[in-house]
Amino acid sequence: MGVQAVILVGGQGTRLRPLTETRPKPMMPLFDRPMVAHQLDHLARYGVTEVVFSCGYRPDALEAYFGDGAGFAIRVRYVTDPIPLGTAGAVANAVPAFAHPGDVLVLNGDILTDLDLGALMAAHRVSGAAATVALTPVQDPSAYGLVRLRDDRAVREFVEKPSPGELIPGEPYLINAGTYLLSREVIESIPAGVACSIEREVFPRVAAGGGLYGYPSDCYWRDIGTPQSYLEAHRDMLNGAVPTAGVAGEVYIGPGAVVEEGARIADRSCIGAGSAVAAGASVIGTVLGARTRVGPNAYIEGCVVGEGVEVGAGARLVGLVVIGDRARVVPDLHIVGPTIIDVGEIRTAAGDGNAKGH
Repeated sequence: MGVQAVILVGGQGTRLRPLTETRPKPMMPLFDRPMVAHQLDHLARYGVTEVVFSCGYRPDALEAYFGDGAGFAIRVRYVTDPIPLGTAGAVANAVPAFAHPGDVLVLNGDILTDLDLGALMAAHRVSGAAATVALTPVQDPSAYGLVRLRDDRAVREFVEKPSPGELIPGEPYLINAGTYLLSREVIESIPAGVACSIEREVFPRVAAGGGLYGYPSDCYWRDIGTPQSYLEAHRDMLNGAVPTAGVAGEVYIGPGAVVEEGARIADRSCIGAGSAVAAGASVIGTVLGARTRVGPNAYIEGCVVGEGVEVGAGARLVGLVVIGDRARVVPDLHIVGPTIIDVGEIRTAAGDGNAKGH
């Protein structure tokens, strides 16, 4: 029996709107593939043979792309929760789709990592844990849940969004990295058909019984849940911070994209498939989605641009301007972010010149 995994892809990706108005968050493109396709590649490298996508928002987009998983050397199935079931409830609802479920890897669908899954699984077996949670170090845990371990790596306590007074000088600030290995015993303890959280309900209970262990790792890790983090993930991959991703370099130019002579593409920019950047235009530290057109002498810096967007000649977009699919930016419009241009929206110089966000 091969290794099995559940990928939690049920969220609506509200922090990434308007980019997620037209696709579920796991289908956000990272270079040549959706974000979650990088996860499937990562799982396959460690012998995972079966994956269940636990779906909620727009599951059709995942199924249309991945099908039965034959193209990824992984058997793929889809389970859609009838109501929001939380992270644990979603796992309990997904596991019956496996032919012979044993221990199950669980991954959040918005995490980019090169975590050594083989080492995590080995540590799980050696410790005899009922559940193992991957942990990543951060400099400031105040926005997360701090996880404290005993000397044997058993979880001692959770401290949710700790204040400075709750921190211990010199302690490692370890947080939940969104990858777990759950035994069949733990999975069967999750109530069926009701909302239940792994982080707030299951893990504290298993920890209280001494069965929850942590697996600290200083691997690459990023939660791609905001436009800024999405932008930085592209930069990280081009910088070689994710060696398993297979992309690196100063910039990425997708298949069929055209960059005219005299255009400037720089600072870890990504130009999506079939896009066009006209002469005199500059794209700096920016992600352009597929089939987007940038007019002559336009200047785009530090932005995230969706698919099928038209950026007019001489337009100037600077500072995390996030543009939804099929939007149109008229010629000579200047926008300083952070700001959002919604899906299909037309920005006019009369209404929005020199806009500074909303």
